[in-house]
Amino acid sequence: MNRTAATVVLLLLGAAVVKVCLTGQYLRYVKEGLWPFLLASGVLVLILAAANRHRHPKVAWLLPLPVLALLLVSPQPLGSYAAGNAGTALARPDEYPPLPDGDPVKVTVLDYASRAVFDEGRSLGSRRVVLTGFTAAGPDGGALLVRMILTCCAADGRPVKVVLDGSVPHEPDTWVEVTGTFRPGSVADAVNGERIPFLKVEIVTPVAAPERPYE
Repeated sequence: MNRTAATVVLLLLGAAVVKVCLTGQYLRYVKEGLWPFLLASGVLVLILAAANRHRHPKVAWLLPLPVLALLLVSPQPLGSYAAGNAGTALARPDEYPPLPDGDPVKVTVLDYASRAVFDEGRSLGSRRVVLTGFTAAGPDGGALLVRMILTCCAADGRPVKVVLDGSVPHEPDTWVEVTGTFRPGSVADAVNGERIPFLKVEIVTPVAAPERPYE
């Protein structure tokens, strides 16, 4: 790589990192706690690009134009396609603390699915819960509620799936807030054979995609 190309690459990389940090789009790639490190790295890369500058042929500045277009397009978080190609991911927790007060009570998709699968719903009982996630195609023409979880970044994103038992409009990648109760039983994930629990649906409300799409 010659010096001109190296400078262009550094400028693009630094600008992209700073942009996603300042707009909040970094949450579609990594966990929230990595923000300071990302911003610092983006600034450092821009400083390196500035230190690397010298007289370039004018035509060299045409090189970044296609990539600059990518900087202007808002990336989409992982959705139903990624969920359909990965098995549901659950880890057995050490304990199941009582649900917070309230009716209905908001819980994460991961918390609900873990209680439903590993605790057989005992800690859920007949409580009404509210889950937020996006829809995906489920078994037998039904609908799934899905939320992706991250260990570090979107590259290791894995889905947590819940079968929605009831009448649910399930155009893929529609974000919804679902109120319902635990329903015994589960189905096997077609990808990895793990159990996917049911949620008996009472109310489904379309919502905007959250600022933090991953759990």
